[in-house]
Amino acid sequence: MNTHNRINYIEFQASDLEAIKDFYTRAFGWKFTDYGPDYVAFADGSLEGGFAKGDRRG
Repeated sequence: MNTHNRINYIEFQASDLEAIKDFYTRAFGWKFTDYGPDYVAFADGSLEGGFAKGDRRG
């Protein structure tokens, strides 16, 4: 499998990190690591990323 030009880390904003963690854990089995009250990282075995607390739309 060619892994060039593959997304390996992505970040999103979310206003409710606990709700985000609950949803993605139930839906996809993602595992989370908390890095303080404003950031959580996730991993699903092929993609890694994080959610920063915020509600900016755009």
